[in-house]
Amino acid sequence: MAHKQSDDFTHSEPSSTVTPETKDEREPAGRPNTPRASRSLLRDLNVSLLIELVRRAGAISRAELARQSQLSAPTVSAIVDHLLKRGIVVETTTAPSSGGRPPVLLSVDPKAGYVVGIKLRGDGLTTVVCDLDAQVVASCEHYVPLVGDPAAAIAAIEQETRRILRTAAVSPSKVLGLGIGLSGVIETSDGVCRFSHLLQWNDVELAGPLRDRLGLPVWVENDVNALAVAEKWAGDAFTASDFVTLTVGRGIGLAIVVNRSLYRGAHGASGEFGHMIVEPGGPKCECGRFGCLEAMVGEGAIRRRISERKGHDVSRDELQLLVDMGDSAALEVIDSAGRKLGLAVANVVTLLNPELLIICGEGTALGPTFLDPIVNAVHDQTFADLGREVEIKVQGWGDEAWAVGAATLVLRESFNLPGADDNSTAIWHRTNSTATTGSSEVAFVSGN
Repeated sequence: MAHKQSDDFTHSEPSSTVTPETKDEREPAGRPNTPRASRSLLRDLNVSLLIELVRRAGAISRAELARQSQLSAPTVSAIVDHLLKRGIVVETTTAPSSGGRPPVLLSVDPKAGYVVGIKLRGDGLTTVVCDLDAQVVASCEHYVPLVGDPAAAIAAIEQETRRILRTAAVSPSKVLGLGIGLSGVIETSDGVCRFSHLLQWNDVELAGPLRDRLGLPVWVENDVNALAVAEKWAGDAFTASDFVTLTVGRGIGLAIVVNRSLYRGAHGASGEFGHMIVEPGGPKCECGRFGCLEAMVGEGAIRRRISERKGHDVSRDELQLLVDMGDSAALEVIDSAGRKLGLAVANVVTLLNPELLIICGEGTALGPTFLDPIVNAVHDQTFADLGREVEIKVQGWGDEAWAVGAATLVLRESFNLPGADDNSTAIWHRTNSTATTGSSEVAFVSGN
């Protein structure tokens, strides 16, 4: 499944990228000065810049592209003509004229390329194919034991990627890459899972073997961080600079975005919110310690406490049924968990002072009994009323959202440029690792 390298944009060496030569190829605004960059690499960055500007605007004229990019009109025209030829952008509506011929607007064709996203769980994986707007084209579930068995995971990822592309009738030549999200400490620069207590993995290389098997660029990220990338790409956090994404349900996770960039910490382990010890000597957590927040308020803890009251093991489906029926014992347990979690979230808001808090995950299905105490604690238990200034958004949930988050990793890396500027609306992070992608350039190939 090698990519074609005729006059396509591919993850190849810079000299192989075909972009029309022009006499005036200035460094776009907001990008660090790169005097040693080759002219071919600069052209690649110009292509990436224009695609990102078109995507961000939705519809934009050539003249406005030249103004925003600070590239010359001939450079913009040459690149746009090539993108039109390849079908990456299309001419859409005509804008009102301010005198003379009205400008034709350009938009990215969402069907010009596709990305694959996979969420790994202990019992299997969810796989999606998304278009360039991060809209799901196809999705599937596959159940296979993955705990302690990374070889099974790699084989399943390869199998499910090939299968879903056949199901979606997407040519491999139109696939930009594969994104993988999983719980744990991830070294994103080389696609290695350093540690996952959920999967019981240590130092598992994912990107390299899968890149070799599939012939695709591969990105690996902590699953909650991947959700934050999706929120920044096309979700509730599109315009936000500083926000946190809280996931509630089977686990309790947190992704932190500061000045439009994911905060990972010194060793890539930031955001392990559920493993803060809040009750020393409390219930045993899956991580092996005692009294973790997740062991107190996660789905497992809620089901355990309700089971004790009901005198039998309560399944996930029964838990939801009890909530829907308004069972008083179940609602009491859920309310208590919401209050404990809410206090912890209020402390996060006091610590980080985000402008936006996004709450998502399977636990949102528990409804107001669980969520209202969290929101109320943020409003009432933060320092200097910081919680009353933060915008809180609670999202509906489907399991495929995890995989869509992983797919968005590929969109981010394919479109975004290194070097943030004050007007950026994307999370500016690139791996710049040949071990992961072979290049840091935009990846577009022609489809047959």
